[in-house]
Amino acid sequence: MDHHNDTTSTSPITVALVNDYEIIVAGLATMLAPYSDKVRVVELDVDREPQHQADIALFDTFAGRRHALTRASSMVRDGYVDHVVLYTWDATADFLAQAEQAGVSGVILKSVGGERLVQALERTVAGERLGMSHITRSPRSEQTSELSNREKEVLALLALGSTNRQIANELYLSVDTVKSHMRRLYSKLGVSNRTQAALRADQYQLRPTLTRVS
Repeated sequence: MDHHNDTTSTSPITVALVNDYEIIVAGLATMLAPYSDKVRVVELDVDREPQHQADIALFDTFAGRRHALTRASSMVRDGYVDHVVLYTWDATADFLAQAEQAGVSGVILKSVGGERLVQALERTVAGERLGMSHITRSPRSEQTSELSNREKEVLALLALGSTNRQIANELYLSVDTVKSHMRRLYSKLGVSNRTQAALRADQYQLRPTLTRVS
């Protein structure tokens, strides 16, 4: 497709936000809202692929990477968007290689702020294929580097007030496994209860932001 290749500095990039959970796409929309002169969110897709034309599908892989690459590949094939970009905690070489094989245009680390996320999207539309080496890690990414991807997901859901049972259901885990992750989280973060852990999630910006979806 070439109908979006005439994007200029005066024409905002059109973006479809994709995730299985409404709160996540709403949080992404909030993050991008201050940059409406550069990025225009045209679709919020909860548990479905984009249904309309857009420059980029920004796919947040929050709450596990279950079927993430399969879904990304499907979005590439559907052709509704010119580029598929994954927004993820997973910066492993193996995941990046699989993402490239799936046909995605870029992988962006979740520790980047809104401004750098927008810059990355602009570079993607300009033709760059972004991997983690293209995005400077923020100090926050160093703070959370000791946490595994799964522990970050558990912490983010904990910060939303989810019970262990709810976290288990969201992440397709057993309650006992969630409890094990919680014990490791408490130890790594140096906290002793859920409230203290939730405060750390705020410090690391792991708590998704809720906004009204209209």
